[in-house]
Parts: sequence; C-alpha cells; structure tokens
Amino acid sequence: MKRSISIFILAIYLLGATDAYQLLKLPLFVHHFITHHEENPNLSLAGFIKIHYLDPVVVDDDYAQDMQLPFKTHEIDSCFVSAVTMPLQKISIEAPLLPLPDITYSSIVQTRYYYQPMVNIFQPPKAVSLLLSA
Repeated sequence: MKRSISIFILAIYLLGATDAYQLLKLPLFVHHFITHHEENPNLSLAGFIKIHYLDPVVVDDDYAQDMQLPFKTHEIDSCFVSAVTMPLQKISIEAPLLPLPDITYSSIVQTRYYYQPMVNIFQPPKAVSLLLSA
C-alpha cells in the first residue's frame, strides 16, 4: 500500500513539476509516425525524427499535428514553490580566553618597503633594510 501511494505521489510530482508530462504524448508520436510511414514507406524512424525535430520548422498541412508531438512545445501552466523555513536559533560559541605572553621585541633592523615600477608583475617584493642605532 505504501509503495503504490509513493509511486502515485512521485508520478504526480514528475508530471506536474518537470517536462515528464511530454511522455504522455508518445501515442501521438507513434500515430503521427505511422501516418507518415503510410504516405512514404521508405521513411525510417530516424528520418521521421530528423524531419520533425532537427530540420527547420515547416508550416504545412499537418503543422498542427507536428506541434502536438512530444518535446516540440513547452508549456508553463503551473509553478510549484517550496518554502522551507528553518527555526531561528541564536548560536553562540565562546572561545576560551588564553593569556597572551608578554613579549618584547628588540630588533635593530627595521624593514621598509618601497614602490618601484616593475617590468614584470610577477616579482617578489623588494625590501630596504635600515640599521638603527641603539
């Protein structure tokens, strides 16, 4: 019972929300192919598909039937909107505060960067070192 209900709900969704409903037009495809095959016995299925799907559209006597073939037209009759709302929760993560060590830097070399027009943009930065008197 659950399986048949699941298949039914899946079929309703696929036929309504996708282009799978075009597969319901397959009997028209077969009937139209048989009609063309009776008129021209040399016409193969590949030739029929080429004429109706790959060649430019020709407006002739059976144009209305051609437009009823599957995947010739696309209708947008319905629109499904799925709104999923997530519960709003405030999440706070507190990291433990670690004491910072008291570090003193005693360096006699100070580095300064300067701008120099470059020939190639893929060059490493150049630095000028200045010695400071203590």
